[in-house]
Amino acid sequence: APPPVEAVATEVAEPLQAAVIEEVSATSLITLANQDVPASAVTKPGDVPRDEYGRPFRYEGLGDPLPEFKGTLLNGSPFTTSDLLGQWTVIDVWGLWCPDCIVDGPYVAALNAALAQDPDVNFLAIHTPPSAARLDDAYGRYASIEAYFDEKGYNYPTLVDADASIKSVLKLRWWPTILVIAPDGTVQGFRTELAPAGGEPVKDFLRDIAELRGDWNTAQSAISQTP
Repeated sequence: APPPVEAVATEVAEPLQAAVIEEVSATSLITLANQDVPASAVTKPGDVPRDEYGRPFRYEGLGDPLPEFKGTLLNGSPFTTSDLLGQWTVIDVWGLWCPDCIVDGPYVAALNAALAQDPDVNFLAIHTPPSAARLDDAYGRYASIEAYFDEKGYNYPTLVDADASIKSVLKLRWWPTILVIAPDGTVQGFRTELAPAGGEPVKDFLRDIAELRGDWNTAQSAISQTP
């Protein structure tokens, strides 16, 4: 069973050090620098390489600006993608209709708690329905996102994609998918869910983010110094 939120959040509160990714996994952070696909990946015509569970090793939006979209947060506040500029943001795209998303819930809550300690990284969840044709199935067995949060004791910033328009522009191939957005609004990393990653999923992911930020900052500094 996933660990309690408090236990994981306490564990990941330790100082972070960059980690070296030894092998690309769909449940680890995939960046522009580590896109080698394992020989075990399965690729069907017209699709991206996937692991044995079906998780993708590719996201076509990697390296590109995050598509523009807007909506309303669960607390009623308006949101646009321009709100993300100037700061790193970790985005978890999920839905209550998705069993893997439910399993990932404690880890996502712990991730949000850990990132809340870092003033340079924001966290945002985006709840989407399965499709525009299945809006009535958006909340699974729950009456609402609020009902789910109340039952589980979670509370983190959540953008509600009521009509599947955000789902459409993101063009994701798996739920849940986590995107890492740089201060310039580009997608610099993605991964699938945390729960099956093994080891210490939240702590390891935070190390991956720290390494990605360092590499990106170094590259931006080099660009700024180019004549």
